[in-house]
Amino acid sequence: MATALITLLLIEVLLLVMWAPFFFRTGITLFNQRVAATPAELAQLSLAGLEHDLPADTWLRLVFHALPDGSIAFRESFAPSFGGRYFPLMRGRVMIDARRREVRVVGLCSWFALGLTLMLVPIILVRPAAWPMLVALLLFYMGYYIQRRRYADVVEAVRARLRSKFPQHLVAAPQ
Repeated sequence: MATALITLLLIEVLLLVMWAPFFFRTGITLFNQRVAATPAELAQLSLAGLEHDLPADTWLRLVFHALPDGSIAFRESFAPSFGGRYFPLMRGRVMIDARRREVRVVGLCSWFALGLTLMLVPIILVRPAAWPMLVALLLFYMGYYIQRRRYADVVEAVRARLRSKFPQHLVAAPQ
């Protein structure tokens, strides 16, 4: 069982590093926010450089990557950092839906975290002496709380870009 979890973790990390489009489209949704926008706002919206609109944080930096379908995927950076650490439970995607006149920001659950959680419950039921392993679930909850706040920052950055009066390609132009 431990081998299966380690394999799942390695596969998940590999898919995150490779920015595999199907991996950012599938999974269990933790967060799902729809931001309404007018056709004019959607026409001028650019999601490029979204990571620069996020507040400076003590946690791992979020990185963004354009996917072939036009959406933007995001996850925690794997770069070394001296900031706070937590177990990354989420990956996400920002999608513009012109037909529905909205921008969707979706956060998906880590398969490893789900697998470990599902494995811990039966172990503790069969072997009550293993109850200290419940600390892992507490750590996941703390990580979820942190990532819920970070997800809200991404949604707020998208809202700020929609409210912007200036076309993004003019704002980002070098002086």
